[in-house]
Amino acid sequence: MKITRRTFGRFMGTLGLLATLGWSVVLEGCTSFATISGWIATGLDSFQSIIDLLVGQGVIMVAIGSAIDLIIKGVKAAISDIGSAVDAYNAAPAASKATLEGKITTAIIAAQDEISQFWNDLQIPDAKVASTVAGLLGLIVSTLAGFMTQLPPAPATVQRRTFQKTLAAVPQKRSIGQYKSAFNAILDGNGFSQYKRF
Repeated sequence: MKITRRTFGRFMGTLGLLATLGWSVVLEGCTSFATISGWIATGLDSFQSIIDLLVGQGVIMVAIGSAIDLIIKGVKAAISDIGSAVDAYNAAPAASKATLEGKITTAIIAAQDEISQFWNDLQIPDAKVASTVAGLLGLIVSTLAGFMTQLPPAPATVQRRTFQKTLAAVPQKRSIGQYKSAFNAILDGNGFSQYKRF
């Protein structure tokens, strides 16, 4: 096949455009930032459902300014920070997007660590409640990990924390509907339907 100058010029122009846009094109095609942003409210509702279950079952008492209250606020802030990072990415000019992609990944890691810290600090004497909470928190963490599979790796400066107790969290891509269904199924299956928030 013979390549003309015009065909070669078009080919090189396309390659140049792809190189200029870089990860932005790849990410827009692979990851739905709208899905991540849309999940934030659902994630916060999910976490509040877990708090309601723990309070309702007498595992924790949340008093303003208490240690558990501060941990709960830390988890909620970390989940909200993911949405802020996505909003900053969406609002940025194309030339700035590459640096902001890593901030989304960093925010997701921070949220996973805050949730793991919360789980690590909980002492739940009832095995059924403990199993339910572990399943629900694991669903949140695995969904966050699923978002990360579509993003560039975290910057080298980000260090993951380690905990004595861990959550089972295999990365899983889910739509918001699938996520809500799985969350409610865990509550229903363990007899805690009264704590559903969606």
